[in-house]
Amino acid sequence: MAMNGARLLAILRNRLTAQKINLRHHHVFGRGRSVDTLLVHLDASQLHASIWWTDTRWALRDHSRNGTLLDGQRLIKNQAVDLSVGSVIGFGRDGSGDWVVEDLAAPSNLLWPIGHDSPPIALGHSNVLTSEQGDEAFIYGNENGQWIYTSPQGGWVLEDGDELQWDGKVWCFIMASQASVTIEVLAGHPTARPSTQTLLLFKVSQDEEHVWLELQDADLQLDLGERIHHYALLTLARLRLADATHQFDNQAQGWVELDQLAKMLGMDSAHLNIQIFRLRKQLAQAMPAGVAVPELIERRRGSLRFGHLRFRITRGLQLESFFDPACAVYPDRLDDP
Repeated sequence: MAMNGARLLAILRNRLTAQKINLRHHHVFGRGRSVDTLLVHLDASQLHASIWWTDTRWALRDHSRNGTLLDGQRLIKNQAVDLSVGSVIGFGRDGSGDWVVEDLAAPSNLLWPIGHDSPPIALGHSNVLTSEQGDEAFIYGNENGQWIYTSPQGGWVLEDGDELQWDGKVWCFIMASQASVTIEVLAGHPTARPSTQTLLLFKVSQDEEHVWLELQDADLQLDLGERIHHYALLTLARLRLADATHQFDNQAQGWVELDQLAKMLGMDSAHLNIQIFRLRKQLAQAMPAGVAVPELIERRRGSLRFGHLRFRITRGLQLESFFDPACAVYPDRLDDP
């Protein structure tokens, strides 16, 4: 499932222990609790040194009491110096704090292996993880700068440092920067973002036993057909519309706990997770190459809601409702948007 090519990581290797670390956008070394890499030797300071990405290169700065060495030369405190591949950074006097600069590629959002020798996985704006058994999961960045993990077992918003298990292995999610800032960079080419004109068309049978879904945009029309999982999305759409009608703030509209939604749909949470996963997978496979997948469902820990998209619901032959997140007030009567 490795998706990273050459030179996607900035890596330091400890010369004594052979431990490797990936540099975060602003990486702090020291003995304090909030550091990125812990220095255990006694002459290390709480905040000993930092390395950060300047948009063009990596720079090192010493903040310590006992000093930091670069290729044997002590740095002037608080004065930044550029790093080069092959340089040796010394944080201690006994050699245990010596780190060799192995690579200096730009920061990358990635999955870092924990307790195994698999290569790190650099993350683009949308990623499919496939195991040897054929299981699948998604990691993708949304327009709010969040990173989302979703699988048939569930999904959540990833935070920097979160650990997840996949394919029998443990991985640590490392966020170099927010997804909204790095989508084009990580993908390696300009990526089309979801259009604000995207419209979802729900067609529901009179008895609500069948739900069809279409997606329309300025130059795109997808017929997603009839699927069981479309009813879960329809329910979320109705919940968001109900909150909008009652003048809830946009950020508060439509949120529902996963367990509560499962109960409303008459299924358990595990089955609901599978339906949500299949919904995103179906849309991802239907979208043209190079076009970002619209975020149909937004998540926060334990809850979810219909995304920031327009929709129209037709039940039988009658227009039931429409929704536009740009509308501040909803009228009592229904008009076709």
